[in-house]
Amino acid sequence: MKRWNVKYPNRFNLDSKEDYLKWRDEKLAAYPKDVGGLAVELGNMAAITPAERSKILETVERANMCVYTAGAAELEMSSLLALGKQLGVANTDKSSRHTQSDELTDSGILNRAIPFSTRHVNWHTDATYYGSDKTIQALFLLCKRPAVEGGSNKVLDNEVLYIHLRDKDPDALDILMNKNCFKYKNPATGEISEHLGGKVFWINTDGHLCHRFSFRKMDMAWSEDGDITAARKVLESLISDESEHVIEGRLESGMGLISNNVLHTREKLVDSDDAAKKRLLFRARFYDRVNA
Repeated sequence: MKRWNVKYPNRFNLDSKEDYLKWRDEKLAAYPKDVGGLAVELGNMAAITPAERSKILETVERANMCVYTAGAAELEMSSLLALGKQLGVANTDKSSRHTQSDELTDSGILNRAIPFSTRHVNWHTDATYYGSDKTIQALFLLCKRPAVEGGSNKVLDNEVLYIHLRDKDPDALDILMNKNCFKYKNPATGEISEHLGGKVFWINTDGHLCHRFSFRKMDMAWSEDGDITAARKVLESLISDESEHVIEGRLESGMGLISNNVLHTREKLVDSDDAAKKRLLFRARFYDRVNA
């Protein structure tokens, strides 16, 4: 384990360069080069071994995520929640949402929202609209059935994005870390929620970097302050340019993602006409963080 949080506690302090520079070099050197570098094979995701748990935590520390195989476990939501508990994340937002929002598939009452469709989903973190006092810090996925064609994901560790932004424009990063940059806008009514939204980057109570962002305009009301608008443009440009640290892959049946809510996309997909064979992924979102 790198234990960067203990070794370099000031790495996210914009007034401290020594910790940041040492951590940056180690982080980029250890960052996986492709999806194979994120892979962890599990014998049973619902009952992982100590060695498997250590491998997951090590990979998550290097990249804020890992791709796993379910092994002998049932491909159901219960297995996903069991995996979370074994990794120290159990505080899920399931009770506050419609049960169908736990299943990413092109059917049901939620099929008008982009994640529940076959359309391309641009760069985002999940649940950008949650309030600053209780935000989603971890996102887990489990694939039961992949699409007939397409549906691959691109992923990017938010800590790597932080590095790119700090090296390119530290003033923009300072604004995104210290100002309330957006509020939640109800896409159906246009109503603004004053208590939802907030900063783009922030440090949680354990000293870890958190991040939220989306290219979607329907549910994010960005501040019109000139400095925030300029900082946002720098951030969006860096994300759109898709650095060499972007990793792409597709979750097949029995594969899943463990992440600290990293940036991700989903490519357009072709789904089955048979409702029983449509793409189906289970999704769990947690207020806890892996490796906290």
